[in-house]
Amino acid sequence: MVGNKAVAYAVKLARANLIAAYPITPQTTIVEYLSEFVASGELPAEFVTVEGEITAQLVCLSGSIAGARAFTATSGEGLLYMSHALHHTARYWAPVVMAVANRSVRTMQPDHTDLLAQRETGWIQLYCENNQEVLDTGIMAYKIAEDDRVRLPVAFALDGYVLSFTAEPVSIPEQEKVDGFLKPFKSKYPVLPETWDAELEEYKKHWQQGKGINEPFTPFAGDENFSHLTMVSWGKGHDLQWRWRAHQEAMMRAKKVIKEVDEEYGRLFGRSYGGLLEEYRCEDAEAVIVVMGTLASTSRVAVDNLRKQGKRVGLVKLKSYRPFPSEEMQDIAKRVKAIGVIDRNISLGEGGIVYGSIRSALYDQVEKPKVLGYYAGLAGREVRVRDIENATEKTLKAIGSGVMDSTATWIGG
Repeated sequence: MVGNKAVAYAVKLARANLIAAYPITPQTTIVEYLSEFVASGELPAEFVTVEGEITAQLVCLSGSIAGARAFTATSGEGLLYMSHALHHTARYWAPVVMAVANRSVRTMQPDHTDLLAQRETGWIQLYCENNQEVLDTGIMAYKIAEDDRVRLPVAFALDGYVLSFTAEPVSIPEQEKVDGFLKPFKSKYPVLPETWDAELEEYKKHWQQGKGINEPFTPFAGDENFSHLTMVSWGKGHDLQWRWRAHQEAMMRAKKVIKEVDEEYGRLFGRSYGGLLEEYRCEDAEAVIVVMGTLASTSRVAVDNLRKQGKRVGLVKLKSYRPFPSEEMQDIAKRVKAIGVIDRNISLGEGGIVYGSIRSALYDQVEKPKVLGYYAGLAGREVRVRDIENATEKTLKAIGSGVMDSTATWIGG
């Protein structure tokens, strides 16, 4: 099964009932598969055709608020065009799920710059290594997003072409088991409920006062009497900074939820992915390499080859970039002497995005390992096993050296 079909099956198994997307390569066939499911009656859902990515996202946002389990998908420039609406979905605490077939900007081939450029939008970001993980992550994404401790949108990523159009063996879980894992979605605050029950009394009060519904509904813990229905006069009379605080707190709570959901999925389906990150052969490692996405498969082979040579190296596969697993990286840093970070992205003028995040996470540690940065696979450039081996060996050799040059190394370029 190709990666895009794995996404479609995940959405079908999750029983999403609102789908809106605009075609862009290499994402297009995701929604083509879903449209076939809807047309055949296999997936009872509303399929909304739109004129662009901003509208696709806003359809999902409004539908989610109204009580729909919403899904969209995009890639590359389509994601950049959607950026404006991404902020709104996150700010409204709408548990929308989005698949991103990673595509480099201004070219067709894959890297992670498109989704990482949206890292400040408030979305949870999860990255997948293979098509089985794509399907499993798509199902788990809804469980994470809809948890009352989180209620945030989730984007899960698969490398364009390398996964989206490449066939791999994929095990499809039984619908009955998925239904047991993922309960039906219920909006906490339906826009126009037919009956007013006790949990909607605060909503009813604001509605009857004519205050409208132009902001998210989750109450802020620091002010139990103040709901999110505050868009009158652009929040006049209220300190709206607390919204950012509440969002940050929800993102931090998501760390625990992601780990719990991964563990539960593993118990039920026999597959789990480490929660926020996965360690491979790190037990006695002196140096580890950190990667995201399909580079993890290549890196496993490289680590195995170097282990056969007696070199104590390991792999850390970063599953979640947002929220960032700072505590987990700090724990790994206490056990190793050097960390090599391979970024399939770049923040021009600064450097590798993951590299910067890891250095920031380790800043306050008194004893910290050497951290080296590498760029690889940008604009779809091929990354070979020997490329990873060379980077890992360079990282291993950094142990015991003097002051490190913070300039990252370009692999293959």
